[in-house]
Amino acid sequence: MSRYCTKCGAVNDDVAQNCVACQAPLSPVAGYQPMQSVNQGVQGGGPNWQAMGADKKLVAGICGILLGGFGVHKFILGYTNEGIIQIVLTVLTCGAGGILGIVEGIIYLTKSDEEFVRTYIQNKKGWL
Repeated sequence: MSRYCTKCGAVNDDVAQNCVACQAPLSPVAGYQPMQSVNQGVQGGGPNWQAMGADKKLVAGICGILLGGFGVHKFILGYTNEGIIQIVLTVLTCGAGGILGIVEGIIYLTKSDEEFVRTYIQNKKGWL
């Protein structure tokens, strides 16, 4: 049996205490659980991806393209280890490691806000 979060509408296991998407506490199951209006107050009725971390997408993408060799985009997303590895890689390859940052910056900018949040903020995917 699945339970729906009344805040964001995400599907959760029937034993989950908090929503897997927005971490909101789930109400106890008492037989029938009607789904209420999803995200009241958010324009368009969907989740507020900007508040969930999509606001970092533009900054991380541009920094990845312009400063990718220095790992700035990794530090913006909170990936300290990956940022340090990016710097070392760039130094060891005499700058060629910066191409990885350019590619990642383009990938960040081409993803939708939802994809970006789910991939890089929630699932913590550190590389490409």
